Amino acid sequence: MAKEVVKHHNDLNTIPMRKWTREEMDFFFAIIAKLRNKGTEKIVFNKYQLKELANSSIKHNKRFADSIEGLITNVSKIHYVEKTSNRFRLMNLFSDFDATWTDDLSDMKLIVRVTDNFDYIINKLDSEFTTYELKEFTQIRSTYAKTVYRLLKQWKTIGKKEFNIDEFKRLLDTPDYYGPSEIDKNILAPVKRELPAFFKNLKIKKVKGNTRGTPVTGYIFTWKPEKTGNWVEEKYDVDGWFEKQIGEPSDIDPVPMVNWLADNNSN
Repeated sequence: MAKEVVKHHNDLNTIPMRKWTREEMDFFFAIIAKLRNKGTEKIVFNKYQLKELANSSIKHNKRFADSIEGLITNVSKIHYVEKTSNRFRLMNLFSDFDATWTDDLSDMKLIVRVTDNFDYIINKLDSEFTTYELKEFTQIRSTYAKTVYRLLKQWKTIGKKEFNIDEFKRLLDTPDYYGPSEIDKNILAPVKRELPAFFKNLKIKKVKGNTRGTPVTGYIFTWKPEKTGNWVEEKYDVDGWFEKQIGEPSDIDPVPMVNWLADNNSN
């Protein structure tokens, strides 16, 4: 797969993605990578271009079609709602997200175009943006670890990010019942297993309150800050690292995306 860089506004990191599969997330951010600097023009992919771009190992046509259908379903559920005393406005990120298939599912044409309102998400990025290598992202298996990866890449040159527990749960879109033990098992464990390949000296510290029982009130992530500059080809030799660590696979004014809603709030 040719090296591709994903670059998008930080607001995109606030979209809830708990119910997305690994493949759907890979396809989505592969598409985001290709939309960069294209304005609002239509971009067309075929099946093989998208599979290569997303480093996809899906071999069966039906499974690939199901993944694209799931991706489009998830994209269709993401809305921005602007509500004032005299206005209620609903907006979407994409004006086109259209997949057509051959009868035997052997090939596909996907047409994608971002809306004028949210052109700023992937274009005209002078500040407040996140960048990372698509190849790195697609090699991460846990969907929670994928989200933490993007959040930490937002602060990659700082080498430190602290989240209070409510903010962390909101950004990871966890079920309401998740407490520290569920976060340890389902989020932090795969993060510790997968992300040290991309964040050198990654450490996670729990912040605890002074009240009875010393509850966990947040998390501090630290790592060796990345230097700014040009991307380095094959910056991380992740192929051998994964095998060793985890074995085989088991110009409209911008609108802040903090008000993005996804119809996936059930626990």
